[in-house]
Amino acid sequence: MASSSSQQGTFFLALALTLATTVFVTASGQQQPAAGGEAPSPAPAGPLNLTEILTKATHYNTFVRLLKDTEVSSQVSSLLNNDRNADGLTVLAPTDAAFGRLRPGTLNRMDAQAQSELVLFHILPKYYGFVTFETTTNPVRTQASSQRGVCTVNITTAGEEKVNVSSGVMETTLGKPLRDGHPLAVYSLDDVLLPPDMFGPGAKKNLGADAPTAAGKPGKQTASSSSSTVAATPDEAPSKEADATATAAAGRIAIGWPVFAAAVTALAMSLL
Repeated sequence: MASSSSQQGTFFLALALTLATTVFVTASGQQQPAAGGEAPSPAPAGPLNLTEILTKATHYNTFVRLLKDTEVSSQVSSLLNNDRNADGLTVLAPTDAAFGRLRPGTLNRMDAQAQSELVLFHILPKYYGFVTFETTTNPVRTQASSQRGVCTVNITTAGEEKVNVSSGVMETTLGKPLRDGHPLAVYSLDDVLLPPDMFGPGAKKNLGADAPTAAGKPGKQTASSSSSTVAATPDEAPSKEADATATAAAGRIAIGWPVFAAAVTALAMSLL
């Protein structure tokens, strides 16, 4: 009888340990991160839409209207959602207040080609983060072109997270980033960048007289630009959060397994 009881106890001990191992392996497979220590990548986002980003940010209605009227918004969408466009884009978006500082009738006196050039002058054919601006070589190309060739701007940094943009006619400071993550960066502007061939001395299109009285004067830093911070890219933030969650889960498994195994072993031994 003693031998039979011993065999029964041994059987229950083996069964309990097998059950414990199965539970542990299953829990580990469900909670630990994928191979290589990386958290599963988030579901792919939908197509990027510049006008949607600006509309949600508010205060960019005039720029959104120009993007649509000139059909530049369609060109931007095509470039952003083209897998072959690895360089990305940077959009410098003037606020409604910025357009309000233009003299009355300035936009209305522009033909469709001039309006299109004005919009494209605010788009750079490459993704630029604040850090990237520090090593940028001038002049910087824009998407606009004139009879003289591709239109350019000069970009300089002055202190931490302060970036100045000069069109050759006037200079202003980048404001807060509305979106900052490859392939698209969108920055707010408190002034409209004025292309020299439209607003500079001797401009053939004779729009120079309609430039703001502040033209040629370095833009001053506004409250929005002085308090701007570089937002984490959408791809970075979720991965850090996932890593933290995975680490906490692994810690719980590491602590819980010995306790669980000890409890099962004690139960099995009581059956001997």
